[in-house]
Amino acid sequence: MLIRKKALKIQERLGMRIGVAYGSSNIGIVEKTEDVFTALEDFYRAGLKAFLLPQQLFKDINDLSELYKEHYTNLIRIKMLASKYNIELAIHNNSLPEEPFLGDALKIYSTIANVMDCRLFVLHPTFYKMMPKDQALKLVVYKLNEIVSEGDVRVKFGIETTGRVNEVGSLEEVLDIVDRTRMTEPVINWAHVHARGSGALRTEKDFMQVVDIVKGGIGTGWLNNAYFIFSGIIYGPSGEIEHRRIIDTDLKLEYLIRTIMAYNIKGTLIFETLNREKDIVEILDLLADLVR
Repeated sequence: MLIRKKALKIQERLGMRIGVAYGSSNIGIVEKTEDVFTALEDFYRAGLKAFLLPQQLFKDINDLSELYKEHYTNLIRIKMLASKYNIELAIHNNSLPEEPFLGDALKIYSTIANVMDCRLFVLHPTFYKMMPKDQALKLVVYKLNEIVSEGDVRVKFGIETTGRVNEVGSLEEVLDIVDRTRMTEPVINWAHVHARGSGALRTEKDFMQVVDIVKGGIGTGWLNNAYFIFSGIIYGPSGEIEHRRIIDTDLKLEYLIRTIMAYNIKGTLIFETLNREKDIVEILDLLADLVR
């Protein structure tokens, strides 16, 4: 109970929902409805207020008719429990297929997000891998606008910064996509920004510069409901190699927290960490001193 009270107080003071990616310490990666229920209960006890759901949870949903016939009830059950616990949901998919199945996948996931009343459907803009980046970027913009024009899209697409230099997904590319599409917003994965720049985020000023770039690209309104993902990361000349525990890498969480407070940023901060909420309990001890 003390952990829960501390977590809720920190989130109130920081102005950000704090949450976890993919699962809890009891359920590493949720893959069925009962797993989600267990994870949501774990997060509620820990006082966490956001959950980024993995694509594995939806692997059996192959078309929209199947979604409504076989999966709709479970999606609503998850939505209702998350609402009861005041836990914000979002969906993540970092490996969408290329054409001809891309359009179907985007429609399925955006519909799932609509049904579950998610904050975002977070995706990597890397689904045109076999072509030059400038051409791939144009096709990403075209496809997102096509899906929004064709469908009843009510939940925004979160365009996530990616970790490898050869992928579409630099900060500037993400902002370009958001600027040229509807129903999209940037998702800043700080570890990926760090890795793409071979350790670009070394000081508090570096974090602030990222915020200034986003503000300059899409305006200050973004500060009122930003979506961040944070983890430790190992990188090389080509960018991301693998994710690690935050305390085991050179990316400093305290710089991000100070930046959030300096700019009075509101929104959601998701941690991608090996031991899930158990690691976040340790992180909260650090945050308590920073936001006091």
